[in-house]
Amino acid sequence: MSKLNSTRKAAAVVASLALAFGGISAATSSAATVAKDWSCKPTKAKPVTVRMIEYFAGPARTPLLNSFARAYEAKTPGVKIDLISPSQADSPAKITQLIQANNVDIVEPAGSIYSQAVVAGQLADIAKQFKATKAWKFLTPYTQEMAEQTTKGKIYGIGNGYYTKASFVRADRFKAAGIPIPKTWDDIYAAKSMQKDNQYVYAMRGARAAHSQALFAIHAYLAPNLNATGLQTKDGKSIFATAEAKTALDLLLKIWKEAAPAASISWGYPEMVKGFHTGVANYLIQDNEVIQIVEENFEPFSKGNWVMTQIPKGPTGYSAQFIGAGGLWSITQSSKCKNVALGFLDYITQDPQHALFARAYGVGPVTTTAAKDPFFKEGAWAIYSKINADPKELKFSGVRGPKLTECYGKAYATLDTDMAKLFTGDKTTAQVLKEWSELLGAATCID
Repeated sequence: MSKLNSTRKAAAVVASLALAFGGISAATSSAATVAKDWSCKPTKAKPVTVRMIEYFAGPARTPLLNSFARAYEAKTPGVKIDLISPSQADSPAKITQLIQANNVDIVEPAGSIYSQAVVAGQLADIAKQFKATKAWKFLTPYTQEMAEQTTKGKIYGIGNGYYTKASFVRADRFKAAGIPIPKTWDDIYAAKSMQKDNQYVYAMRGARAAHSQALFAIHAYLAPNLNATGLQTKDGKSIFATAEAKTALDLLLKIWKEAAPAASISWGYPEMVKGFHTGVANYLIQDNEVIQIVEENFEPFSKGNWVMTQIPKGPTGYSAQFIGAGGLWSITQSSKCKNVALGFLDYITQDPQHALFARAYGVGPVTTTAAKDPFFKEGAWAIYSKINADPKELKFSGVRGPKLTECYGKAYATLDTDMAKLFTGDKTTAQVLKEWSELLGAATCID
């Protein structure tokens, strides 16, 4: 075994052992309790504290959310907003802990937390109440549609910003190497000849949400033969049970072995982004809020040394991705004063609050007024207009249907663990795809 492969094997084993997942237990409530939970009347004499936890805490957004909280408290006597801001590494465990302890009112249930909590009955359906708010009237039509994506007629969360994947590319290095900026997954692999001095081509993701890398490649190789779920072909077959999926995953494994840093087996979101802006990786697929991070930690987009491109396409010229509210605000079923929590949710989802949040944090806006801001159409942001206009970059609004949502939530950790085992060589691409097909293609997962 080569020294490089030995290093990768060791790193991958460590990462696979680090992957863990905690389930969420179910909760129920009576109709009488629900009615009471929606009729709290806070006063200065009998104040109500709304506990709110964010998943994506950081300097660009946490101070702003705190300022919104103080402004809302000033205009709403008797209401106190307690914002909890764990590090992103600790967010999954902390949010899960608070939900299980019935000790939080508003949560930002990113990743698998959302689907697990919906299935467990731990997020309140706020459709009737939120549709009566001022904020609802000014949400973009797509945002309103997304709110009911899990179950038609029910709303378990309201988006606080759109996350669209694009490629961040060190154009200066590709130019110096005489290699065109990659447009396909094959191009990324072929660019390995440019690697030198701890400079690699691709920023692989090996920690939490590692399976998203497989989805990018498999989608590109299968599109346009995908249905609205993004996890099935047009005839309802699991995407993982196709020959195209095998070809795509084989290529992704080659990219990991030959065109990505060995350390990326343990990279999550922060490490991927740092890997790009420090120059370890020259090609990164990430969300729009990374624009601000790269500009602050590397250099302004206007200098031209890094560019934004669309995510890689497959052999048929297609790509596909889930576009949606990666950040959601949800009210927990255990909240004793849901109407008070909803009031604050209504406030921060309106403009100018939301517009300020979207610009500061760098997420796509969910309101019709903020969406018209030229800020979201210029500079590095111009790529998203190109993405939206490209009929060969398919967009899915997230996993749909209660059965598939439940299956995906339960399988989430397994998919990531399998990616680690794929990188260690403990599983083959054929084994992984067979197991994924059985996990997500079972009859019990079909809505």
